Amino acid sequence: MPTTTRTPLALENAYAVPIFGLVTRARAAATPALADDGVWASAEAGQTRIRTGHAAARRTASAGQYAAHLLRLRAIERVERGRAEPWTLALAAAAGPIGSWDWDTRMQGALDLRRTFKDLPETEHDDAVRQARLVAAWLTHAGGRQIIPATARLATYALDHTPMTPEPLAAAWYATHGDRLLLELSARQAPAALVRVAVRGLENARVNPLGDARTALAGCEHEADGVRCDC
Repeated sequence: MPTTTRTPLALENAYAVPIFGLVTRARAAATPALADDGVWASAEAGQTRIRTGHAAARRTASAGQYAAHLLRLRAIERVERGRAEPWTLALAAAAGPIGSWDWDTRMQGALDLRRTFKDLPETEHDDAVRQARLVAAWLTHAGGRQIIPATARLATYALDHTPMTPEPLAAAWYATHGDRLLLELSARQAPAALVRVAVRGLENARVNPLGDARTALAGCEHEADGVRCDC
């Protein structure tokens, strides 16, 4: 019998608008002014293709991670201003599960967040609690149809309640794709100027220490803000 290929369903407009809107803004913020020979687009295209039963699965995955990282970065800012509520501290430290598509890792991250606010009343409207709840709800999914509305809710909140300025948007992009970008730049022996842009971007994402950037760039002979590679 001939095989048939099932065409993925398009995202409903209510979900597509915040998901695609956030992806477009983050991409624009992170795209370097220098000609990059498609390296940034390649890093973004390397996103894990989660199973959602709908089209645009990679963009759905990226939008969720951008939104969660934007809220994580806001939590870091609150901690630095002296706010140390348990849910704020937990969200500020959630880069690992936010960046993972392993179900166990994500579920543990969701549980770690939920543990900090589970005894609070549902009527608690503090923004920091709301953000931790949204990220925890999104982390309980690593695929499947339910990740789409969870992502749309998270993206909508980020669009409405976080600064849509280039700095945090770019930081969220680098937090999501920065590791792949550094590996791609190393493999292509990219110009030092591009390596510097990527290293700065990953530093601003506040995900990996500079030592991780050194490891990722091992084997490339460019100097980038103190990161040396020996390719």
